[in-house]
Amino acid sequence: MTSPALRSVFFSAVLAAAAAAADYRPDFTKQLGFPIYTNAPPGQKQLTGVYKPTESPPMHPLESEKKINVPPGFEVRLFASEPEVVNPVAMTWDERGRLWVLELYEYPRGAKKGEKGRDRIKILEDTDADGRADKVTVFADGYSLATGLALGNGGVYLGQAPDLLFLEDTNGDDKMDKSAVLKTGFGMEDRHELLNGFAWGPDGWLYMTHGVFTHSKVRDPGAHDPDGFGVQMDAALARFHPRTKKFEVFADGTSNPWGVDWNERGDAFVSACVIQHLFHMAPGGQYNRQGGTWANPYGYVGDLPSKGLPAIVDWRHFRAAHSGICIYQGDQWPAEWRGLVFIGNIHESAINCDRLTSVGSTYKAERETRLLGPRKGDYQMGGGTFLASDDRWFRPVATHTGPDGAMWIADWCDKYPCYQNAQADPEGVDRELGRIWRVVWVGEEKGKKVASRAN
Repeated sequence: MTSPALRSVFFSAVLAAAAAAADYRPDFTKQLGFPIYTNAPPGQKQLTGVYKPTESPPMHPLESEKKINVPPGFEVRLFASEPEVVNPVAMTWDERGRLWVLELYEYPRGAKKGEKGRDRIKILEDTDADGRADKVTVFADGYSLATGLALGNGGVYLGQAPDLLFLEDTNGDDKMDKSAVLKTGFGMEDRHELLNGFAWGPDGWLYMTHGVFTHSKVRDPGAHDPDGFGVQMDAALARFHPRTKKFEVFADGTSNPWGVDWNERGDAFVSACVIQHLFHMAPGGQYNRQGGTWANPYGYVGDLPSKGLPAIVDWRHFRAAHSGICIYQGDQWPAEWRGLVFIGNIHESAINCDRLTSVGSTYKAERETRLLGPRKGDYQMGGGTFLASDDRWFRPVATHTGPDGAMWIADWCDKYPCYQNAQADPEGVDRELGRIWRVVWVGEEKGKKVASRAN
């Protein structure tokens, strides 16, 4: 039996660890050259049931790292965290291997009228290639409800409803000094369904996703359009041509898609919420919708939102609250992982994983079990779940293959699991935390150095 003295030491250690966890706050004393914001007190209205906030306190990033479970041979590495990055909603890389992150600090209501927004674009750089960001630069700030980010053509494409913006750095100092509105008319009704998921397609167009309860009529800025026609869009995958400036709906339907990616054949897939979670989007397709009807009244589909082309799944992952999609095609992982679909599951604090199989001109998707084994249940790594975090603040909103060939994850990091929480208590949304993770393959070499970019 354990002696009273040893039990006392053990329980003291447990209490000390609990106190340390409860006391965790970011280092607000850092001098980073930009404002570090702090949380407001949460409101009184708290939701219950499936929207119940996480009761455990936030963890230090390195403690959270220990709580993330991945298959043997993989390791999760922290690339950046608060206060260097907060509320990350989108990310991408430049030709130098630097990570660009869009911070959505003003979610969900936006800046108050007459006040400058606090959403920012940051450049995070790993100058010594040790796998951790050690330099951060604010490229542009002052935005409100900015949700889409892409680099190209010598500048930055930024989605800030009602506008699609193009930002430039004309003197090479990593600071935006020129801005232009490319398109306007993007809707703002539902603040978690704004234009998002920017990604360059294999055809050279800039693609984006857009939710069902936000209604857009996209047009040129300053265009004479008294009837407000424009390009009508709600639930859709759309695209913009950077040279001709043409904007069009590529495929209509789904629910609140947040992200698009392509497989090796150039076929587009989006992740969706509430309804089935994965769609193969063909040009001109009219797909099942969470609600409403399609913009084109002359399509072959019926009037009901469930009469369009179906999803490629007839089942759901846990609670069907997904954000981001990555069809892995990197070379840092073993070849057998290529072509698998990875989707962030916000409620489950997990990355779900599906396997695609060709069926005629389309696909079907099933839970990945060949490499992950049978499903073990909710919140557990196994069939259909590649990554499962025991830190319930882990909220994966974007997942991409990075320039190093590893998988990168933008972690919103919040006690609230859903937009409904943010609507009920907008002041209670966490505005101090945010993490960027890398999932690297090390095989049998635990702790193996894997550079985040080429030297």
